[in-house]
Amino acid sequence: MTEWFCLIDTIVVATTARLELRLFSLADAEGFYLLNSDPLVMQYTGDHAFAGIVDAARFIRDYDQYRLHGFGRWSLYLTDTQEYIGFCGLSRQHALAEVDLGFRIARHHWRQGYATEAAQAAILLAQKRYGLSRLIARAKLDNLASISTLEKLGFIATANVGNKDAWEHFCLNIEDIVDSGSVSIV
Repeated sequence: MTEWFCLIDTIVVATTARLELRLFSLADAEGFYLLNSDPLVMQYTGDHAFAGIVDAARFIRDYDQYRLHGFGRWSLYLTDTQEYIGFCGLSRQHALAEVDLGFRIARHHWRQGYATEAAQAAILLAQKRYGLSRLIARAKLDNLASISTLEKLGFIATANVGNKDAWEHFCLNIEDIVDSGSVSIV
């Protein structure tokens, strides 16, 4: 009898000085589960933690942003150690929606510039590969680190007229960004 093994593809979409941005794969399930198990990470997301690694794997398996839009969030791995540290990338909720930039980094890697570095790569991909000229983003009002990162990237806070939620909304005209840093698109 022939045995079939599931090979987990690693598809790198961009590299930075310290990171690889990869398509989600089942190899990410444990890291994704652990990331979302940290209550301090999750306090700013509006999402719920996975019940277990199996649920994280199911999310990855069912993730359809790449199929629907050609892009999505990408897993982040440290180039030197190949450690999973979070994700960053683009998201579109439906065909006519604006494209959102989002990131989530494991707490023990906060304040090391990884979110900024990954987001710069995602912005360059948005412009060069996907032909986007504008991105939106949002951050909880008390998430000062993410707000600072978005502002550093050139995002501008938008007026939240009539918006009574706990989120600050931002937009970025990509043409206004000049420096792409040391990002390589694969």
